[in-house]
Amino acid sequence: MWYCGHKISIVFVLRLCAMLAVLLYTANGPALAIDQVGSEPEAFTLLTPDGKKVSLSDYSESKVTAILFWSTWSSKSPAALKRFEELHRKYGHKGMSIIGINADNQILGKEDIEAIKKSASDMKVTFPILLDNGLKTFRAYNVMALPSTVVISGSKVIYVLPGFPLVGAEDLMDYLASLMGDQQPGKLKNVYRPRYDAVADTNLAAGFVREKKLNMAALLLKKAITKDPEYIKPYLLLARVYEADNKPAEAEGILGKALVSNPSNVQVITELGWVLAKSGRIKDALDRLEKAVGHNSYTPSHYYYAYALWKDGRMKEALDEFGKALKLNPYDVNIYLLRAELYEGSGMLSQAASDYQKALELRLKGGGVDLSAINP
Repeated sequence: MWYCGHKISIVFVLRLCAMLAVLLYTANGPALAIDQVGSEPEAFTLLTPDGKKVSLSDYSESKVTAILFWSTWSSKSPAALKRFEELHRKYGHKGMSIIGINADNQILGKEDIEAIKKSASDMKVTFPILLDNGLKTFRAYNVMALPSTVVISGSKVIYVLPGFPLVGAEDLMDYLASLMGDQQPGKLKNVYRPRYDAVADTNLAAGFVREKKLNMAALLLKKAITKDPEYIKPYLLLARVYEADNKPAEAEGILGKALVSNPSNVQVITELGWVLAKSGRIKDALDRLEKAVGHNSYTPSHYYYAYALWKDGRMKEALDEFGKALKLNPYDVNIYLLRAELYEGSGMLSQAASDYQKALELRLKGGGVDLSAINP
């Protein structure tokens, strides 16, 4: 391909198209995929495998609603389905509602739907299983790994668990039992809930970020942090504001403050590692990201770690980490963009072109459930 007398490779064209598509999306989408604790849940109406419409609003009278995002291909989904079925049988008549939202594919055909029905049947699931239309609900809830859980009560998101890590899953089960008045003494840790005014400031700031009004966003985020120093979301979003404003030192500083408030927060550790990696401080980045990937539930920790490993000359390990990220969430565009950069920088142009194309397809594809595949 030639342009203005210069030869341009297909890799360059695909990279340019993929980056443009991501920029167009993020101009109207969330600036940072972080949990929505304290926010109002996103409304949805989805179909069951048999074609029945189910809406989140159908559960407005429930004391607690737990949404489980899962897939037939994720290794931990069977365990998650089993545990939530146990909760459904035990607490369903007491005001707890369970909703399983499947995210097998962006477009679900007849074979996909049959596989979903079989998995639910094999696990003896009796709570509703819904098919995500074009993965819109998956993205609206900022799902970072499959399976993942969102808990709603009082018209607010009160708990989010990415992945289904052993300890985290048990804490979640104990927490849900406590909400139903069945707490076992000594088992449950206090579950933090952010101040409502800090949440309000942060959500308003997120809107300013989408509008590229970074100064106004920063002011609100600083107020949110002052009001509730334990609330992690404004730290993360403020760090991204600083990065967008080309202030990496400030981004590193605010993430450091977040770690003082919550030293074990995987998202904060991951974001700090990424800031360090982009600034060329690879050893420091690896130190942070090695801790983050140990949780094996937050997808960005794996692909940021992969990037840092590549920059450290550890190609095979980097590709292994990209593979782990894909097993958690194959719909994350950043995995393909960063791996494509690795391939391109290593002279593996056909692999780079494939990943850039995949990133472009994911961002532009849209689509959803093939209605002809659903039984009437």
